[in-house]
Parts: sequence; C-alpha cells; structure tokens
Amino acid sequence: MKVQRTLSPSAAPLTWRDLLQGLVAPFGGQRVLDALTKEFQEYFGVRHVFWVTSGKAALTLILSGLASLSPRRKVVIPAYTCFSVPSSVIKAGLEIRLCDVDPATLDFDMTDLKEALDDKVLAVVPTHLFGSSADVAQAALYAKEKGIYVVEDVAQAFGGMKAGKPLGTGGDVAFVSFGRGKNITCGSGGAILTNSDRIADSIRVEYEGLEMESLGVAIRNWTEVALMHLLIRPAAYWFPSGLPFLRLGETKFYRDFPMLKMGRMRAGLLSRWRPRLSQSTMDRSEKTSRIVRRLKEDRVHRIFPQSQYGSVHLRLPLLMSSREQKQRICALSNDRGLGISACYPGTVQQIPELQSVLDGANVSGASTLAECLVTLPTHHYVNELDVGRIVAALNEVEVEAKDATTASTRRGTRKATSAC
Repeated sequence: MKVQRTLSPSAAPLTWRDLLQGLVAPFGGQRVLDALTKEFQEYFGVRHVFWVTSGKAALTLILSGLASLSPRRKVVIPAYTCFSVPSSVIKAGLEIRLCDVDPATLDFDMTDLKEALDDKVLAVVPTHLFGSSADVAQAALYAKEKGIYVVEDVAQAFGGMKAGKPLGTGGDVAFVSFGRGKNITCGSGGAILTNSDRIADSIRVEYEGLEMESLGVAIRNWTEVALMHLLIRPAAYWFPSGLPFLRLGETKFYRDFPMLKMGRMRAGLLSRWRPRLSQSTMDRSEKTSRIVRRLKEDRVHRIFPQSQYGSVHLRLPLLMSSREQKQRICALSNDRGLGISACYPGTVQQIPELQSVLDGANVSGASTLAECLVTLPTHHYVNELDVGRIVAALNEVEVEAKDATTASTRRGTRKATSAC
C-alpha cells in the first residue's frame, strides 16, 4: 500500500447534498419515484420507465419479459463486454450467442452480427462500451428483418447523444445503470426504458413480482455511497485501492444476484441527476480531449476507438501493441496511482462457467481487445498534472518497447554475422 495521489478508473459526481436528499427521500412518499419517472420519460422521450436496484436486474427483467412474448431463447451479445451482461442472460434462463467485436470501434463486427441473427434469436444487445457510441440503427435493421428485439445497453453511456437524441432511444427497449463507476450513481441501481406498450406490459408482469428493497438494504447502500464519496478522492483512494480483499474494479460473472424494486432512498440519491449528468458529460468530454491532444502531441498514435459522434467516454479506451505493453502500463499505473485499468480479464467465451457452452466461437476481435485494451480515466478528479503523468507513462512504455525491439534486432544481426 503506497500513500500517494491515486486516481480511480472512474468516478461519478456526487455531493453531500445528494446524500442528504437520499436520507430525506423516504419521507417524501411515492412522489419521489413518480417525479424521477416523469423526468426520465421527458429526457428519453419514452412512455414507460421501471426502477430496479442494479443494471443486471434491469437487463434480466427485460429479457424475462421478452421471453414471455416469444418461444425463441437465444440472445446475441458482444464477445467482449461487461460480465454482468452474460450474467443477466443466464439469470433470465436464456442462451448466449456470441458476436465478435470490431477492435476499431468496440461495436459489433457487423458481418458477424448479420450471420448470428436467425430465427432462434430472441434479442440482440448492442452496447455502448465505455461510452463509445454503437451503431444501434444498423443492428436494428438486421434484427427487424428476423423479428428480433433490440435491447440497447446504455449502462456506460448515459449522457451520450446521437442524431439529436439520447443514447438509449434507438432500440425496442433499453437499460441504464447507476453503479458506482457509472456516469451517474446512486450506489447501485438501474432503469428500464421503452416506448412499446407490449414490451412494457410483459416487463410489468415480471416487475410486479419483485419485492421492494428493504430499509436495511437501502441504508447499507446509502452508507456505501457515503464511504465511496469520501474515499474515491485522489488524496484518499490509495487506501481502498491498496486493500486486495475489496477487489475494486474486478469484473465478476454472477449466476445469481438480487432482483429488487428500487426504493425511495436510492431515488432520492438520483434526485439531482440532471445537473450531475451535465457536469459529468462536460468533464469527461474535456478530459478526453486533453488526453487525446497530449497523446497526439507526443506521437502516441494508438488512441482508440475511432472518434464517434455522440460518444461521452466513461473511460477512454486505448489499444496497446501487445499483451506485454498492456501489462507494463498497468504495472506503472498501479505503482504511480494513474487510474489506468486493464478492463475485463478476457472474452465472454473465457468465463470458466461458460466455456463448455461457448467454446469454439470465433471471436478474434474480442480476443485482441482482451489482450491489449486498457482504459484511461476521464472523470472530474483528473487534473492537468494527471494527464501529463498518464501520457508520460504511456511514452515510457513506448520507448521501452522500441528499445527492446532495437536490441533484439541487433542480437539477430550479430548472430547472422557470426554464422557467416
């Protein structure tokens, strides 16, 4: 454990006023959730909103509802994505079908997607990974031909816009996450959004069967949010990040998890979501621009994905040249508190619990991301000095790799000369 300024990979804006709003919200009755629902309906332009205690629960509820409308049982998901997505598919009692990912965009490989969609597929889940805008319109075009539902994953992209509309409005139904590392947080939470009365009715049947979160669960969540608010600051984050048993940032596959309706205390934590989202979007866009500019100035050219209209990067993805370079930059980040993350430990195919059923799928693009992708922090705690430290570390890895290549070439030349 090293006492130093330490950046978290991601952080959502939160104030003590927001925490106070969470404490007093239970005394506001149903109007707290009703007001939040109305605001989300207006922002996304949808008629139906459902509130649950996690993004995983939201996706599971969606898939369970859709499954009641069709005998189909396969769900197409990206082969490189948050492990919560396959967790939800399994929890809903459905089958996973993987689609490869294009390393240049983080989106579906569209050729692979077109082949993956057939009359056995219930739904496809286009994902705005790390906030990078996915081509939901293209996925929807392929899906519509086969009568397949489009479930838009906006868990990491709340605040992004495309064609003048918020991300989350391009499919049949969408879900947003309010986890601790997302654009807006209430500790843990999720929202389901749809304009389809038929889909909403199917989800409502499942939703009404859920229990409301207990007061004890709500208080525990509020306490965790308060602690996060204190410890996620760069001056303090060295402490929790140095405790391995906390497993901060670890991506897990869950076979089971709670499915609960969101209570008023979490809703209260979200009551000021509009100004917080505006601040988050502005900060992430500004920090992304600064990092990209510095990388270009210092001739680090592997910034990725391609700049896309509407993207608000929760974390800025960068593709390293090799697994060794990825491991090296992550080691430097851990030592210097730079907040650079190794992301997901592998493809969905490599999850031990799923290997037996997914083995054999060709996911070369996803494998490249698993081996070489890192993400850089873009949140409001990142300052200009941090940007300089991050770029310096990336340059250091770049120079080390070039020196190693030069040394290897010289050794090869000497061996060839000796052989002659």
